[in-house]
Amino acid sequence: MRVLVTTSPWPTHYFVVQPLAAAFRAAGHEVLVAAQPSMADLVTRSGLPMAAVGSDIDMVDIRRKTLSQELDARQKPGEPARADDGGQVFDTWQQATLANLDPVMDLARTWKPDLVLADTMCPPGLVAAQELGVPGIRHLWGWDFYGSAGSEQILAELPGFYDVYRAHGLDVQGDPARRTVDPCPPSLQPPASPARLQVQYVPYNGAGRAPGPELRRTDKSRPRVCLTWGRSITRIMGERAFLLPRVVRALDGLDIEIVVAADAATHAKLGELPDNVRVLDSPPLHLLLDDCDAIVHQGGSGTVLNAIRVGLGQLAISHMADQDNISAALAGSGAGIHLRGEQAAEEAIRAAVIRLLEDPDIRMSADRLRAEMLSQPTPAQVAAGLDELATAHAHH
Repeated sequence: MRVLVTTSPWPTHYFVVQPLAAAFRAAGHEVLVAAQPSMADLVTRSGLPMAAVGSDIDMVDIRRKTLSQELDARQKPGEPARADDGGQVFDTWQQATLANLDPVMDLARTWKPDLVLADTMCPPGLVAAQELGVPGIRHLWGWDFYGSAGSEQILAELPGFYDVYRAHGLDVQGDPARRTVDPCPPSLQPPASPARLQVQYVPYNGAGRAPGPELRRTDKSRPRVCLTWGRSITRIMGERAFLLPRVVRALDGLDIEIVVAADAATHAKLGELPDNVRVLDSPPLHLLLDDCDAIVHQGGSGTVLNAIRVGLGQLAISHMADQDNISAALAGSGAGIHLRGEQAAEEAIRAAVIRLLEDPDIRMSADRLRAEMLSQPTPAQVAAGLDELATAHAHH
């Protein structure tokens, strides 16, 4: 069968979808990724063919706008909650993610897929599936709310959610996705709708080389802590959200080894570093974490899932709502500690990392969360199930 994959311009979101797309291809299906032109190198280096659709959209600029709206919508003391607190933010995302709707629709009509796999931030894929009458599958990359139980009421309250379907003559009720594929351990998510389909998270972090043997740890008695700060948070929020130097200062003097996963630009901003700190030039994160004891990061979903996969205790220092949600869920599981950026004084960071390394309850919770992740169906198994779904749909 033919599987059309539609993805937003966030590289880390594509990284989460890639293993299932690759599983379809490994099973003998035709796979085509539809993405904006700027994603071409990243997608093709992942081993999948790509069709460039539409024009490039700077999602960092869009995220800056929605962040401003989120801050404006936050309730002030004594004020009643507003029903439209999330409405303006959603509307901005909707306008941005639908900008390339027509090119995606044209591609789908020409290529005629049997199934569409859509990043949750790329609704044109689901619109195309509805128009073609084939199963549309939404793929999550982190914490979810509108694929959860009771989502039909949430969707009905979001401004303009169904308008794009109606513009194409489609009468859509409830969740337009036939299934929602979720790589998060179920215990981290809100109660799922019946359409939720769990998949085991398999890390893909882009093409890259593994750290060489000279960077492997030889002294296992000395804990190794990984620091990473994602790809976008500083571009969105500015230098006030770049807390890696603060984290390094907070951990100074501890008898630990620190490895920082960062690109050259980030490395340059760190300044002079203590002798126990090494910077690695953006290695694929999962290849580094299996030799670490804990991780400190910005609360990005991809980083959280990578760390769960190897059973690490995590300190998440979040600044934005999507980071807050999954970081709070992680802390609630007992497998990590969550600090909001404004709470992350050096003393709090230092105490949190010491606890990650010394508290056996955190280690047990991290092991439990890892076991839960590994118990989910593999991408190959999910691909086989979706193949059966598409076949049954075609013969219906």
